Amino acid sequence: MSNIPQEYLSGYDFGFSAVDEMPRTESPVEPIKEDVEGINDNIVRIENKVDAITSSIKSLTTKLTSLDDEFDNVRVTTELEVKDKLVQVEKMIMPLLVNLLKNADKDYIHWPNRAPKIQEQIDKLLAVTRET
Repeated sequence: MSNIPQEYLSGYDFGFSAVDEMPRTESPVEPIKEDVEGINDNIVRIENKVDAITSSIKSLTTKLTSLDDEFDNVRVTTELEVKDKLVQVEKMIMPLLVNLLKNADKDYIHWPNRAPKIQEQIDKLLAVTRET
């Protein structure tokens, strides 16, 4: 150590010291073993909870898929019913409009006893649009 400058030989403490024999310490094996067993128990409980959550999610996904299919069936059925009703309404209104268009060059419409005919069409129309 003769060629090491003096400034490096003192003042630096790295937290260790030289000893003649191995210091005695208590064996940490038992506390660590108990800790590991406790951790294993916690891991098993966590795994069981994760399994339960996963099962619940799968069940919910299955139910949502079923509801989605049911919703699609109701939507398709409703669309078909609405389309059918619109066709029925069209068949009730178009003859009137076509008849009015036939004589578009005339300024006046002669329509005697129209109340019963109009009421008949109103009743038919309401039967289609307010049908439950």
